[in-house]
Amino acid sequence: MRKPKFIRITLSMLLACSFLLSCFPFLTNAATPAVRVDEGKIKFEITSTAATSSIRYRTVGWTVRRDQLCTNTSSKQCSDPRNGSHASFVNQQVRQVAQNPNPPIPGEPVTTYYEVSEDLVTDGMWQAGMGDIKDNDDLYLYAIMVSVDGNGNVRKGPFYTLEGIKNAEPWAHPDDLDDYFGIHIPYRSANFPVDVVAKTVGGTILKQPEVTFHKGDYKVGETINHEFPATIEDNGKTYSIVRSYLSPKKDLTQKSWLQENPDANPKVRTRSFTVALGGTDAIAEYAENNPVKAIYQKEDGTKLKEVDKGVYETGEEANYTFDPQLTSGGQTYEIVRTYITNNKKPDEKLFIQEKGDANLLERSILVGSGGSNFVGIYKIPSPITVTSRIDAPNHVDASVTSVDGNFVFEAKSPVPLKTYEITKIENATFVTPSDKSGSLSGLTASKSLPIKIPFTSGSSITVKITVVVKDTNGNSGDSTSDHTVRKGDSDGGDTSLPGTSQQAEAMDATASAIIKADSRGAERFDVLKGIPTSESLYVNASAKAYLYRNTFTEVKGSKSYPITVSRTYTLRWTEYVPGPPDSEGHSTTVPVSRSDTQTVTQSYSVERKYSYWLADRLEVYGLQKATVANYALPSGSVTLQANGYTAPSVSATHDAAGSSHITDPVYRNVVLSGQTVYGGSSRPSVPSENWKSEAENAVGKIKVKNDTVVFNGQTIMDNRTVEETAPAPGAIPASPMIGQDVLYGSGFVIDATKTNKGSQPSTGTIYYTLVKGIGGGSNQSFPINGINPVTVHTPVVNLASVADDQAHNQKTVPTADRSALILDRPFTVTIPTSGPHRDITGYGNRDYAKYVRDKQVRFPFDVYKADHGTLIPKDTWTSIPVGQLTTTFYMPVWVDEGNYDVLFRTFAENSPVSFTSQSNANLDLTNHVATQVVAVEVIGRLFDFRITDIADYQWEKVFRTAAGSVTPTGNNYWVGTKGIDGAARGNTAPYVLPIRPGSHPESGKKNVVVKTGYHFKFEVKTLGNMFSAGDGVKITPTFYFVDKQGKNRQQVDLYYHSGNKRFIRIGSTEDTEQRLVTLDTRLRNVSQQELTNTASSLWKLNGSSGTQTSYVQQVLKNAAQKRFYVGGYDGVLLPSQLRTFIGSMQVPSGIDTARANASVQRWFGEYSLPAAPYAVPAGINLAEYGRTHRLDDNAPIFLRDGYIVVNFNIETIRNKDIAHPHLQYKNAPLDNQWQMEGFQRSFVDPYGGVFSLLDGDVVFYHADLSSYDDFGTGGTH
Repeated sequence: MRKPKFIRITLSMLLACSFLLSCFPFLTNAATPAVRVDEGKIKFEITSTAATSSIRYRTVGWTVRRDQLCTNTSSKQCSDPRNGSHASFVNQQVRQVAQNPNPPIPGEPVTTYYEVSEDLVTDGMWQAGMGDIKDNDDLYLYAIMVSVDGNGNVRKGPFYTLEGIKNAEPWAHPDDLDDYFGIHIPYRSANFPVDVVAKTVGGTILKQPEVTFHKGDYKVGETINHEFPATIEDNGKTYSIVRSYLSPKKDLTQKSWLQENPDANPKVRTRSFTVALGGTDAIAEYAENNPVKAIYQKEDGTKLKEVDKGVYETGEEANYTFDPQLTSGGQTYEIVRTYITNNKKPDEKLFIQEKGDANLLERSILVGSGGSNFVGIYKIPSPITVTSRIDAPNHVDASVTSVDGNFVFEAKSPVPLKTYEITKIENATFVTPSDKSGSLSGLTASKSLPIKIPFTSGSSITVKITVVVKDTNGNSGDSTSDHTVRKGDSDGGDTSLPGTSQQAEAMDATASAIIKADSRGAERFDVLKGIPTSESLYVNASAKAYLYRNTFTEVKGSKSYPITVSRTYTLRWTEYVPGPPDSEGHSTTVPVSRSDTQTVTQSYSVERKYSYWLADRLEVYGLQKATVANYALPSGSVTLQANGYTAPSVSATHDAAGSSHITDPVYRNVVLSGQTVYGGSSRPSVPSENWKSEAENAVGKIKVKNDTVVFNGQTIMDNRTVEETAPAPGAIPASPMIGQDVLYGSGFVIDATKTNKGSQPSTGTIYYTLVKGIGGGSNQSFPINGINPVTVHTPVVNLASVADDQAHNQKTVPTADRSALILDRPFTVTIPTSGPHRDITGYGNRDYAKYVRDKQVRFPFDVYKADHGTLIPKDTWTSIPVGQLTTTFYMPVWVDEGNYDVLFRTFAENSPVSFTSQSNANLDLTNHVATQVVAVEVIGRLFDFRITDIADYQWEKVFRTAAGSVTPTGNNYWVGTKGIDGAARGNTAPYVLPIRPGSHPESGKKNVVVKTGYHFKFEVKTLGNMFSAGDGVKITPTFYFVDKQGKNRQQVDLYYHSGNKRFIRIGSTEDTEQRLVTLDTRLRNVSQQELTNTASSLWKLNGSSGTQTSYVQQVLKNAAQKRFYVGGYDGVLLPSQLRTFIGSMQVPSGIDTARANASVQRWFGEYSLPAAPYAVPAGINLAEYGRTHRLDDNAPIFLRDGYIVVNFNIETIRNKDIAHPHLQYKNAPLDNQWQMEGFQRSFVDPYGGVFSLLDGDVVFYHADLSSYDDFGTGGTH
């Protein structure tokens, strides 16, 4: 809960009870107190009767609020006035000011007058947050009460609430207390002071009576107007108004209603305000007229831009941030240096910051008297770095009229330098005029050009020279140097001359760098031989920790000090003058003592020698960074900022003025003690004396001190004051090499888009920043030579393969070295990302997936994706996810069988748009793609052999819905219960081959098979290129005999009679029976749509004379009427006329519908044994048997009590090449389709006989039952 804002003013109640009694007499039946606020005071009076012995209440103070907390109900309710903004005045703060009558008359009413002083009321209300009150605003008062006994002693309290005092005692009339709470009165303000104050921004009050004065006294809330002057003159200084504000007297720290920016804001000077509670100060702050500007200029002093920062007080802080770049006159400049100048010493450059220094842009100063300037030096950006200096004395003798010196510049560029030109020279000339321009060569160059500095007048002269350097690409860089030469001090007799000079230079950075593969000390690649993209490099540079050059010059000479030595001589002698005549009258002389004084002064020149050292030139450079460039690095280069490196600490001061180094001895002219010279009778002469020694003794030695140079805490040049000869400076310590982690960076990933390149050169630059510069110096950079090259070679391999579907390869002679792809089947390709590569570090035999951007395969035939729904047209490059080792595709049925080459390629992530490739792996870095060629063969299928009808009448209702009906039941006898690829077909026993005992579904015909002479109709399917006229299906039967118990199975030869020919062996030359088959017969139930589709596809594929419609009609007619020769008992060759096309005609766009329809074929055929075959064990010469035995139809050699088993060998023939069957149903070396479809090689007949079967068994014929039995001898069905 937020605490209410309040002020409780309670003071110790230490006064005697008599005082309390005198101030607050008890009240009995007290009248409502008369309360008011007048002139800021709370005044109230209370009229009461004399005291009794009863318990009474007494008002001891008031709580003041600006809101009413009491209700107007009959039973008055008031909230606690201490909750919220309030001021309480109690005890000693309430002062009795009068009483009537005084003293009180017992038994008579007495009126007592009280007040709370204006000061207390004002303070209390201010602290309670009522500072915004105005004259005549509403106030509400709430009594603070206690209960007292008859002696005036406080019994209870104080009570601040109505409820509290009511419940304090059992009052007779408690409601009388209501009138003491929530009393409404207006606030009547006192007159409060308003003062006008003018002061500096530093806080000094400007005490001129016209600007700092008492404006008057006013009631709170009264409006005051005042106008401050824009400027004030005080003590010879001009001050300008900066801001104005209002401060309430009760809190002079407040700066309310602050107004600034006087140029744009008239309210800074013209103020209108209301008087605050307690009074108000109207304050204006003025700043001394010290202008501050930010000046943008070129090195030659050409001004580019100026920013007026306004005026500041002396010593006030001013800040400015320079722009890193500036465009002026269409030219872009970049900042190279900033410094500070004071207007009183414009040539003195203070606090210089060079490019690369932390505070180059953001500058802060304490403004000097007269004003200060921020100066930024800008140059046109250039890859050329130029530094320069002027080597010349800082001081010369007063008699010198010409000074010799040298202008020295150094230039560096990433491309060969070409020329230089001196574009500006002030107060000097070149000894050789042609030196003003010349040629340069190489990546670095330096020149030292002799100059003459005329010095015929003045005490100092400043030389300024600008040089512009250009390279072969037309880039330019420039540098400007200045140098001031001063003449000796004005003191006469100063013979200051340069003495010994100590020069030292250690500006060879000894820089080196390496670029290697991460991680340092455990490099994964040898970058000289190869490193892939996406791998990272580290760069490590080494150099000296700091560089320096210095020229310490000894200044030595002597000074002559004029001095006088004087002595006052007292001369005494006796003169004889005429005296009175003697007794004889003779003239006489009398002695008269004479004396005089004579002061003799002799002037001497006392010579004193001196020697001190100047740091004429000091350049100390701290390591800043290194840049290393190589093709393999990000963006071609990296910058290594110095890490964990501390620049040398250099404290140095330099002042060329001799007065800063020489302290003249303090001396006075010598007055020797007086001496009396007696001269006898004549005035003596003053003696001739030499007081040289006294003069020498009177002049002490010159005190001297050096410039200061302290390097890393070691004093190099000591500036302690000594007599005559200052100590010679020491040497700056030799720089150590930096540690290996100072300029080190790792994790520089080679960009994946960078193509392979061998032995890419490296360059580097080491940068040093000027830590301290006296007499010259600027940031330095040096080339890093000998950095190793880097070879980028992103490796990929391609050992792709295509799975060889041997399990479904039905070719008679499988093709070696080619993977079999089977039509209408899935197949997989494998594109590994691992394999052998170059035998170098980090390569070898491993996985290179990290570097692969894409893997692709291209099939020279259409394929489906694994979903069997997305078609990929032939000769289309298809991408495979890099992380996916194998990918499944699906062979469409319309693809032509034959040999093909499948192409694979694996792209390195850095492959360019135009690329070259290499088989297996890109061992040659000029190649970015690894390829592979896989030989495959697309092969068709031979499958789904089934028996669709048996002519034996015992089987009619198995295949027909009723006797004599052509409507098929849909029953077929398949090779097995499985489909083309071994999945369950859905059929079950007995509808499997061979037709055998138990195959008949009717329970009463368990032993029924087929009687000889009856044919059975069958179908078989093929996939592939079996749609030409020369294609067919060859079926070769083999015959076996097995007894009725399933025993003694043996191959047999079958004989039959034909006309007059007896015992003709099937397969012999005499076996000339022909089988003719009509396709569209009544009981074959070939779909007319299927025939129509077939005819249409043939017409489209092969073409024909006439229209498609006429061609189709002819085909349908032939199918229904023509009988086609298919062979005899010894074999069947199903021709193209007994073939239909059953391939889907719903194919993707762009696929030839006729070709797709023709890609799946159904072949129709039928076969039967002779009506009366004679079976004998295979190989028996029946003719020979007949010569030795009786040979007739009942000869015992014939096998009768059992079954003749017909076994089919089914092959496909392409292009009439019967000698080389294409596909095998059961005898292919790799795939036995008979087994694939679930053929069982044994069965148990209904009587428990176990029969062994051979692949290809199709029908069991009764060996002892014939169709003749149904029709008699000569039947033909």
